[in-house]
Amino acid sequence: MKIIRATSLFIFAVILVFTSCIKDNEDRGHKKIERKIEPAKEIRFVGQWLNEGKRGTLIKDFTRQYEFENQQVIVDLKFPEEIFNDFADRESNVRFVNDIMTKKNPEWDIIRLNNQYRSIAELSGDSLWAKNNLVDFSKIPEFRNNTLPKLLTNEVKDTWGGIIPGPFLEGSYWALWTNKEVARKIGVEVKSHGMTFDDFLNYIKSVDSYNKINPHDYIIPIHEAADWQTAFAFVFQLYASALNNTTELFNIQVTENKVQAWYKTLKALQELSEFNSLGNNWKNLAWGQSNCDLIHEKCLFYTNGSWMYNIWESDDALKTMNAYPCEFPVFNEINLYPSAYFITWAVLKNSPNRDEAVKLLLAMNKPDFAELWVQYTKCPTGVKGQMTDVNFGGDQFENFSHYVQSKYGDNNYNYSEELCVNVVGTRSVAGTYYLEVLTGDMSADEAMELIRLDL
Repeated sequence: MKIIRATSLFIFAVILVFTSCIKDNEDRGHKKIERKIEPAKEIRFVGQWLNEGKRGTLIKDFTRQYEFENQQVIVDLKFPEEIFNDFADRESNVRFVNDIMTKKNPEWDIIRLNNQYRSIAELSGDSLWAKNNLVDFSKIPEFRNNTLPKLLTNEVKDTWGGIIPGPFLEGSYWALWTNKEVARKIGVEVKSHGMTFDDFLNYIKSVDSYNKINPHDYIIPIHEAADWQTAFAFVFQLYASALNNTTELFNIQVTENKVQAWYKTLKALQELSEFNSLGNNWKNLAWGQSNCDLIHEKCLFYTNGSWMYNIWESDDALKTMNAYPCEFPVFNEINLYPSAYFITWAVLKNSPNRDEAVKLLLAMNKPDFAELWVQYTKCPTGVKGQMTDVNFGGDQFENFSHYVQSKYGDNNYNYSEELCVNVVGTRSVAGTYYLEVLTGDMSADEAMELIRLDL
């Protein structure tokens, strides 16, 4: 009996210890689970570049990787095409930003700027809308350390009302795009580099001659769309080469040298107008519906940034290989070239998850992501990286960016239509009368008479 009792006590003790261990483990397990369970932080993110080649793919891949590396974060990525009623309307984003930026509890954390500072200022009636409503990244050491110094200047901050609202991920070089099959059909060989205005004029003459003989196969000489006119970019470079004085070029003061350089430019545009340079139907073209006209062999020239490669690749990768970016024509050799660095996204100060949204954009502003951007887009970036220069030898797109980087280095300017105020002191491109002269609605002398009256 003693043996049985002792055995029973032993078994009871073992069960007690075992049960105690299970309970203790369960208690500790519950504590671990309690520590792990945290409410997920959702970042609502207005994206960019849907169906625009590999750069759209890059943003999707980035958000998935970011969620994987930050398990407590959910990124709700939506593209403008999924948000706006009419994405083709370029003012949709202006209205969207204006409506959301002052809300106490906005539906979005990261908004898309689309380089529309002035348009938003005009609609909101607030010239300091960005400073008043967006997070200033220039105050963040990590951001400054990973951004090209030329993009951290007071001049750059002034364009955004005194702040820098986000990373300069997207970079581009402006180009006079041509299609080699169209050029062959017309009987010209377009220079990729070193194009003079006389070269350019002769190409336009050749298109006009072809159109007169082949009206059934009409080729637009210079593509232009009514809702986004980009020809002013090559016109401004012509003017810059005529002035050939960098200090004077970017000084807002109007001088007689500037007036004379602009007059020379207008005379050149008048020559182009004699050959119907913008074509018969440009006023009826919308950019969103005609931005692939070059690769579909409907025009000889198309003025826009090197990022057009991404849009065309998405539309037709094979035909895109017939598109060639060319250096802008000039009167005289000039050591200056137009580039563009865009702040694509910003974080609202009133964002429900402001700190997490800032972390997400800072994750883009790193060397490894900069290198991916260059590989995917064949365009430069404002983010520092070990290999942020585009390589030479891959194709004509990489070669063009590499050529501009090698030839001009840091001697590039961030092109925008606002530069027109440095030409003849006007408040808008319309005050330069370049379009009226280019289309033949006004002579260069008539335009200069109006400009002098304005001055």
